[in-house]
Amino acid sequence: MDRYILFLINGCDNKFMDHIMISLSSTATWMLMLLVTIYIISKDRQISQSLPMLFGIALCILFADQITSTLIKPYFQRLRPSLEPDIMYSLRVVAGRGGGYSFPSSHAANVFAIATYLSLVFRHRITTISLYVWATLVGISRIYLAMHYPSDVLCGALIGMGIGAAVYYIGTYIVKRYCPMSHKFYSSAFTKSGFATTDMYLLLAMMSITLLWIVF
Repeated sequence: MDRYILFLINGCDNKFMDHIMISLSSTATWMLMLLVTIYIISKDRQISQSLPMLFGIALCILFADQITSTLIKPYFQRLRPSLEPDIMYSLRVVAGRGGGYSFPSSHAANVFAIATYLSLVFRHRITTISLYVWATLVGISRIYLAMHYPSDVLCGALIGMGIGAAVYYIGTYIVKRYCPMSHKFYSSAFTKSGFATTDMYLLLAMMSITLLWIVF
């Protein structure tokens, strides 16, 4: 089943899709979205409020990347599909064969950790859905490019979601313990965690613009 889904996704012989998937998989593509996120978190907030949230994003990336790349991948030593002798010449390789091991996907772990963490930070339904759609598209791109099996991406996603949730809840506990805040927001102008809904739409607009840039 793992290989069947891999060949199904990878087998789309389309130059237009090649371009889209390469762009989706590139970290540089999403830098503007990250900068807008940093702006939203930092805007109208004291350093004591914004810094822990920004530090949380950094921790998500650090833990997701190091746990998958340094701990898990060397243990399982699963070759990437593009390097697996049995199938490597049956796959379409459009962005190089890569290196290192395949299981689990660090890309998937990173983006799902960020998506989960930011979903919990922002508490805005449409933003949450959009973040997980973004993370899923990045995961699919890794399968399309023959860098990972579907199970690599699935396990990476689950690890990332666990890390994102852990960083958020542990961080929230520490912040509440040492910097107690009791603000609650009930206006439709704000999310449940106090972010302006207009800022959420700014982030969604940047995500949409980035996707349009990828496509066109």
